[in-house]
Amino acid sequence: MIFNKIETDRVCIVIASLLLSALILSANAERITTTVGTNNTDWSIARQSDSIKFDYSQYVQGSISPVEYRGRSLEPYHSSYEEVDVNDLRLRARTSARKGDYASEGLILLRADSANSSEFVLSIENGTFMGEFVEEWPAILRSSKSLRYSGLGINSREYAGNNLDYAGSSLLYNSELSKDSGIDMLLTRMNATVQGISLSPDDTVLSAQFMPTKETYYSITTSSTGIADFKYGFFSPNAGLKKSIYPMASEGEERYYGDYNISRSIHMKSDFPRYEEEDDWISCCSAG
Repeated sequence: MIFNKIETDRVCIVIASLLLSALILSANAERITTTVGTNNTDWSIARQSDSIKFDYSQYVQGSISPVEYRGRSLEPYHSSYEEVDVNDLRLRARTSARKGDYASEGLILLRADSANSSEFVLSIENGTFMGEFVEEWPAILRSSKSLRYSGLGINSREYAGNNLDYAGSSLLYNSELSKDSGIDMLLTRMNATVQGISLSPDDTVLSAQFMPTKETYYSITTSSTGIADFKYGFFSPNAGLKKSIYPMASEGEERYYGDYNISRSIHMKSDFPRYEEEDDWISCCSAG
């Protein structure tokens, strides 16, 4: 059996838009990869921690129209994107539009703390092994977006990911579009366990669990005149042993063609408290 732990640094926050104001007060990063390898199967976990405070606001209103440049007329076009990836909270947004009237307003708030250290403990006893990875790197990510458009065509996509959970929308080929969306994601802590047989040459991973304590809200209200796609996924904490991946416990996808008024709200939450051995409240309170 092979145990490996690698640490590197990483921070990823990318914002691109027409008009914006942003404030980053502090940032530092730590990345940890832990691997348990056997003759038959492998298990690994990669985690990123950042201590950062980030605030962003944006407002745009105007007409996407041709511009004269060096004797020629440039085709009217608007493009913007936003991307945040911190402590396994992820936000991605893309907008592209042709000639027309355009207005948008958005806010992003991010708080993350990696002051506490992570811990991985591997124990081997009586031909079996158990590894437990524990971290307490809390993070919160909030985003709101309002958009209004009328013209030759616009595409607007957004995606929210909290560990392996996700939700998002794609609004495509719209000549008229209004959208109001909100995203709130919270990560409190995470613990993961792996168990297996340690007797060579038959050592193997028998079970693995990935258990972040987290919460996600995603809401959208839109009037769409093109194609509207909506997706979500809520993962299971128990890994599939053959591929060592965590399957979805619930997922869904919807698609609409034409003119629709749509409202959608999703709430996903998981809580995995860790109990210390001395907190044996069952035996204490059931005695006698």
